[in-house]
Amino acid sequence: MNTTQQTAASKGVAPAIVWGLAPFGWFFLLLGWLDLDGTLSAALQTALGIVILALPVPWLLWASWRMPRPRVKTYLAEAGALAAMLLSLFVTAVYFLLGSNPDHAAPVGFTVAYAAAAAVLIAAARPVPSRRIAYGAAALGCAAFAASVQVPQWRYAINDSKLAVADEVMLYVLMGSIVLGALLQIAWWARWKLRAA
Repeated sequence: MNTTQQTAASKGVAPAIVWGLAPFGWFFLLLGWLDLDGTLSAALQTALGIVILALPVPWLLWASWRMPRPRVKTYLAEAGALAAMLLSLFVTAVYFLLGSNPDHAAPVGFTVAYAAAAAVLIAAARPVPSRRIAYGAAALGCAAFAASVQVPQWRYAINDSKLAVADEVMLYVLMGSIVLGALLQIAWWARWKLRAA
């Protein structure tokens, strides 16, 4: 009986399982950080939060630049990193925008976080041509969101809302750019497949 193939198969399955479970581990880590709110000093809580929210960045770059394709573990790592990054950006938006005055420019930290996210998406797309449209559209949405919150004339609240009207509009623009980029990437892939057939 040849056990070499079975051993190789098991070695291939284990990393895929680990990468498939990684987003859940990160999510529970995020919940643990949120649960610690008030028990740690403000500085330690903030530093820990920054580290946890920034973890999807090296994760996505590793999946894009270092992991072999096409492999199941690579796709799981990439999908998990993107999901974690999206949730991380959502938490960042809630933290900064709901805690700031909607009639003034948003804190610079928000713009830095979203501009950094745009740069990471562009860097992740560079080695993977099949992701450039989707990642580029998402990066453009992040950059537009980052810039818009620094224009006080665009930010104003209605009926004592904690969120500025422009922030809500740009959030829809960001989500729309992500969806549109994904659809355009799928259309590009389908067109390439038809040409290759």
